[in-house]
Amino acid sequence: MKSVDAAVVGAGPAGIAAAVTAARAGLKTLLIEKAAFIGGIPAKGYMTTLCGLYRSRPGSDRPEMLYDGFAREFARLLTGLDGVDGPFRMGRAWVLPFCPESYAAAARRLLENEADLEVLFKARFCGARVSGSRIEALTYTLGGKKYRVRPVAVVDASGDAIVCRAAGASLLFPDTARQAPAIIFPLYHVRTTEISGFPAVRWHIMIRHGVDDGDLPPGADHVDFLPSPEPGMLLVKLNLGAVVKTDPQISEQALAQKANDIKAHLLGFIRRHINGFKDCTTSAGSSPVLHREGVRGRGAYVLTDGEVLSAAKFADAAARGCWPVEKWDENGNFSADYPPEGQYYEIPGRCLQSAEIENLFMAGKCISANSGAIASARVIGCCMATGEAAVKLAAEGLR
Repeated sequence: MKSVDAAVVGAGPAGIAAAVTAARAGLKTLLIEKAAFIGGIPAKGYMTTLCGLYRSRPGSDRPEMLYDGFAREFARLLTGLDGVDGPFRMGRAWVLPFCPESYAAAARRLLENEADLEVLFKARFCGARVSGSRIEALTYTLGGKKYRVRPVAVVDASGDAIVCRAAGASLLFPDTARQAPAIIFPLYHVRTTEISGFPAVRWHIMIRHGVDDGDLPPGADHVDFLPSPEPGMLLVKLNLGAVVKTDPQISEQALAQKANDIKAHLLGFIRRHINGFKDCTTSAGSSPVLHREGVRGRGAYVLTDGEVLSAAKFADAAARGCWPVEKWDENGNFSADYPPEGQYYEIPGRCLQSAEIENLFMAGKCISANSGAIASARVIGCCMATGEAAVKLAAEGLR
């Protein structure tokens, strides 16, 4: 059994930040990722906006970067790869556009530069051995074989608290009524010259009429159109709250099948009825279901949405956030509550460490926060910040 200083499970935004930060601190680091690619949900879900990096500046038409450290470095690298001008306003918040391929390339570049970091793809975490109040060993499978590693510290950046669960740690559970899942899929070969502006509201009305007339299945109108930095491409986000509400016990496989069936009907309808989309195509294969909220580890402190919205500060602050509290309910409705203009909230270090397992830390969507607070803290920028912060907390215990 080999030994490492830090084992990170999950190579999404939080896991990437945690692994790079650990390696740069001179820690022998292992990053375990079940997929064959880097990046997590932003890579597999066709995301094209990096959220949570910037706060508004009252009286200014430009935002201010919220972070130093890894998140700032990643944004700078991503901007250079994509050649974008910088962030743009989306409602009351600011987002940084990016191409998924560039996001993955930036992540690979940062990971490959670290000599003290080993990255395992197609490696499935399958267990933790706990002795007293510490994780003594992690088990994973790779290439059909089972391996064990002895870590000094563990960061659960899995997005669904799989290490916390395996270690028997206390958990917090998702609120699917307020955080419905979704799929996102691209539309290529859109004739933007035939589209005046970005009339997404009019497209949505047409789709709703299609559902009312029986040309589209129920739930197809719970859809949003998103811009993309790639020419001739738009993104469609299909919110699945209506599907889950109709069948609360639906399996993950059945949910994915239902979602992709609606996707196929939508694609045909859009081609037939909306100008500029006659020749559009989408990616081959099924679109994965994206869960906005998963299981989380419980720390010594649980961040609340009230603290997010009041821009609360803490003596043991480890990271920051400024994104609104988003709600995507089971009826397909979206709403957002914002912290005060130009302000940010802090995330205590107590939210990044398991309440019972002293060498288990949480990052990204796994941090100790209630459903309202994680609806803000789950965005990419904040996930990177908590990934970096979790490792810094872990490193303090190694000194």
